Amino acid sequence: MSTNQINIEFSPLQETAINNDFADIDTNFPFAVNLTKDERGSIPNIDNERYPYAQRTMDIHAPNNPNLVSGFAGTYAEAQRDWRLVNQCEGFKQKALMLIEKLNDTQHLSGSEVYKFMRQLYATAKLAAANNVPGADAIVDDLKSLFEGQGVELPPNP
Repeated sequence: MSTNQINIEFSPLQETAINNDFADIDTNFPFAVNLTKDERGSIPNIDNERYPYAQRTMDIHAPNNPNLVSGFAGTYAEAQRDWRLVNQCEGFKQKALMLIEKLNDTQHLSGSEVYKFMRQLYATAKLAAANNVPGADAIVDDLKSLFEGQGVELPPNP
């Protein structure tokens, strides 16, 4: 009895649409930056702990104290644009992370189902090889390095 929980795939139309959507995102994000690990670790940033301070600086301190904005770190207008981008990126990032979680989970479940199918086919091929069924030895030889020594073997489906 099959226990397949996700017996579906993207249609060619869906696959094309999704790939086009990713291309559209890339097209609409021409200023995207790709930092190296060293660059990412060496520049200061706003993490969860610093975010409230940045928010108060941008929403309260700088607009209420324009005489203290020196211009050495950029103008307030530039900082406002950067602040909007921080918040826009966060919104997009959360949507992307939710989608990545769904993609990962869907791939994990479908991969698990392929693995169970493969394991069952291997068990059946072992029985068939013992009965000299043509082609069974080739399957066993190909898959045995993956399955040998992994514990209890599944009996083939009747």
